Amino acid sequence: MEVALGQTYQNPFVLDQEWEDYGIGDPYILRFNGKYYLYCSTKDRRVGVKAWSSDDLVKWRYEGLVTEEPVSEGAYAPEVVYWNGAFYMYTSPAGKGHYVLQSDKPTGPFVKKTDNLGFTIDGSVFIDDDEKWYFTHAKFGGIMISSMPNPFTIDAGKQLNASLGHWTEGSMIIKRNGRYFITYTGNHVFSKGYRVNYGVNHESPVAAYTIPENNPILISTANDFNGLGHSATVMGPNLDAYYIVYHNLIGRSAEGPPVRKMNLDRLVFNGDKMSVLGPTHGTPQEATEMPEFRDEPGAAPSADKWEKISSTEGGETLLSRIGTGSDYTVEYNFRVGEQDDAPNLLETLFAYTDSENYWATRINGASMELALIKRVNGSEAVVSTKKLPQGTDLTKLHTIRVETGMSGTMIYWDGLLKIEYSSEVAKAGSIGYLWPQETKPGLHYTAFSNEFNGSSDRKVVKPLPGTMEAVHGIQEGHPGIVSGITPDGSDAVSLSGNGEGLRYPVHIRQDGSYLLAVNVSKASAGSTVLVETNGASKKIKLDSSFFTADSEWTKIPLGVFEMRQGTQWLSLRHLKGEITLRYVEVNLTVPVPEQSVVKPNQVGLVNRFGGEWGWADYTVSFEMTMKKATSDEAGILLRTTNESEFKDQVKDAFMGYELAFHNGKVNLSRVSYENAVEKASGSLAFEPGQTRKVTVKLEGPTIAVFSDASKEPLLRWTDPNAFLNGRIGLRGVSSDWEISPLTVTR
Repeated sequence: MEVALGQTYQNPFVLDQEWEDYGIGDPYILRFNGKYYLYCSTKDRRVGVKAWSSDDLVKWRYEGLVTEEPVSEGAYAPEVVYWNGAFYMYTSPAGKGHYVLQSDKPTGPFVKKTDNLGFTIDGSVFIDDDEKWYFTHAKFGGIMISSMPNPFTIDAGKQLNASLGHWTEGSMIIKRNGRYFITYTGNHVFSKGYRVNYGVNHESPVAAYTIPENNPILISTANDFNGLGHSATVMGPNLDAYYIVYHNLIGRSAEGPPVRKMNLDRLVFNGDKMSVLGPTHGTPQEATEMPEFRDEPGAAPSADKWEKISSTEGGETLLSRIGTGSDYTVEYNFRVGEQDDAPNLLETLFAYTDSENYWATRINGASMELALIKRVNGSEAVVSTKKLPQGTDLTKLHTIRVETGMSGTMIYWDGLLKIEYSSEVAKAGSIGYLWPQETKPGLHYTAFSNEFNGSSDRKVVKPLPGTMEAVHGIQEGHPGIVSGITPDGSDAVSLSGNGEGLRYPVHIRQDGSYLLAVNVSKASAGSTVLVETNGASKKIKLDSSFFTADSEWTKIPLGVFEMRQGTQWLSLRHLKGEITLRYVEVNLTVPVPEQSVVKPNQVGLVNRFGGEWGWADYTVSFEMTMKKATSDEAGILLRTTNESEFKDQVKDAFMGYELAFHNGKVNLSRVSYENAVEKASGSLAFEPGQTRKVTVKLEGPTIAVFSDASKEPLLRWTDPNAFLNGRIGLRGVSSDWEISPLTVTR
């Protein structure tokens, strides 16, 4: 079966009526009643907030200015929350504190409801399952979070450990599978190294977050695509996928700052791990599929989609003419009738086979309760009952989402998880509504998708270069899913049977040579895997010398493969041994010259770089002279990527390794912007005026450093999560040190 892209889009987006000479900055997308509403920052010294709408996240319609309140002049990072019939906009005009504006429609007009509430910039609201509200905003050194007694009041807060080591902004919290995920951006909006990190915890929005090793999840410092940040997260049209929307920088506006462009990429989840399929730029990407069934029944449901049944007891039943698969997600949007004498009852139906056998959620307006109901052979059982949120007005539009699959059935009310039932999974069947004749509900967007709990993450075409989780591969044979053994809380896949494997539908950005690597368990050492791509196959033994005793998991290079631009399959199959796999990484490479003398070009006051980002394994040789006794440090940079130079960001603005010479020591550090950690050290003494030759060999995940003619390394380290390609450079070269040009060989 060939890989084919369905509906596509391409980053960056170009929208009708973008702010002239500014573009789309700080994008935020609200999903409401099956549609999407995009809001963005307002150009300085202009009044009003612009909005666009979409049915599919791809085609956008300009909706005009949704507010023209005077306080919207230079409105920064507007975000809109819907709750119980009202839309609340939070924005910081020109960065001078926050205001709350309110409307009864997502397209406004939004009217100012508060005075200035303060709290710097980039306010974002999160509502937890217990109906408590929280407000996060930007801060030097870490995101701040506050509780909210109501939509118009923000309490004093506390600082979270969500930090990029400097100014940190653009935060957002979502909750998925009992986990709180926070995304945040920094350091400076005009820096090439503007990027997005995330953290995760299982306790509460205000608890300490674990910062996983795959950060940052969005970064690019390429000349034509950089400054990626200020993101927001939204569920896709198929009710299962998630997307991250963000802006990039390009050129300069007439007023000086860069212009901002909107981008959208797929977010995928694996346990505690969140990652982006991207960032993508300038190539077609697959948009999420629409639900298998979707409609807005209204007062006169179309006969080709719905069957309407009147019961002998005076009730009404509305059923979809097509049924779900075995695992699925359903969404119902509705209003319950306004009649004083009506019973205010409404049931949303699923797993419906006949009037005697179905599941339902029942809204009881008298008791203000939500119940999960099972009806089997005409006998009704109430599985669970929960109170509706305090103050719920059933005459306003509300949403019920039902997710049912292998792990059970979950019921969400207005995005909040209210009922979990793990004892039984609902069967396939029709969806619909049931109500007493007097209720007369308003039925709005209703849909189901045969996807559940991220199942569509396996099917989506993955963009390469990039990283793909093992659990997001399409399984061949019967691989095992292994939980609770990885350091980042993700699940792994065990391949042990003959022919067991994983297939990935992929889209290759450009023709080229690609380095494939896999992150595998220590027990996988010596096993053999078959890699198939681009019509060619290669048997590869997982090199035991690359595994380290200090880590249970290591990223192992499999070799370089030629790939052509376009869609294809990439497969890994088990041949021998036992392979436990976390993820697959694919990076574009360029060959290292047989010998090249590199005089790194100065790109900033601190870092100097040379060579190519695509260099993989190589040897670097150079001479170092300490001209006089000094405590100053000199550094060589290895396998660096995503370098940035901007005064208002962290000092070490790159990803890669630093070899530092200082006071008779050689220290090897792993650097990923604000996270610089010394990993290995050795001794190398210099006398004033002494010159020493240093050779560094980088092979796969291992770095070895030699001095003079010694055959024994003065330090050797294997990075279990290695940077496998990148440039070379110098850092912090003092006038007391002299370093020769760097000679690079394969």
